[in-house]
Amino acid sequence: MLMGAHMGSFEVLRSLGRQQPNLRVAMAMYKENAQKINQLLSAINPGAELDVVALGRVDSMLQLHALLDADTIIGMMGDRALGDEAVRMVPFFGAPAAFPLGPFRMAAILRRPVVFMVGLYRGGNRYEIHFEPLADFSDAAAGSRQAQMEAAIDRYAALLEKYGAMAPANWFNFFDFWATGPKPSETGSGT
Repeated sequence: MLMGAHMGSFEVLRSLGRQQPNLRVAMAMYKENAQKINQLLSAINPGAELDVVALGRVDSMLQLHALLDADTIIGMMGDRALGDEAVRMVPFFGAPAAFPLGPFRMAAILRRPVVFMVGLYRGGNRYEIHFEPLADFSDAAAGSRQAQMEAAIDRYAALLEKYGAMAPANWFNFFDFWATGPKPSETGSGT
């Protein structure tokens, strides 16, 4: 599984994937976001279709499991919490910020390794793509999942901060990221 952020271009990975005949990439996202991105991609390139698994449906996890078993790479974003989703407060650029537990919980339940991915735009037609190991939930015992998820979120925030410092204009942050803190009952343990 790939964990990205609203930074740089996740689409650049799909472009690379099209050059590899047996590589299939799908995105896990909420239905409204999936519709918006598919409309945008369709307007830019009518031939580009994004394989999307809409989250929040009864069969979402079954679809993801089947795709992963078929060697599909699943990408998702891990930098924005929606509504009253459980979060972990993590130091981020000098202040606590809320990061969602959901994407990491999904990877833990599916027992998959997770790789951080960012495609930084460097001007013209140039992208700099980075992959870094984030977490491996392959052998995560049920009793240790929470601690592993929290460690993964901490590492994710540190990597996002690292690449955000390298290319600040690549982070698509259109709201007060640090003001989105949850009520204490919504946070993960260890915060």
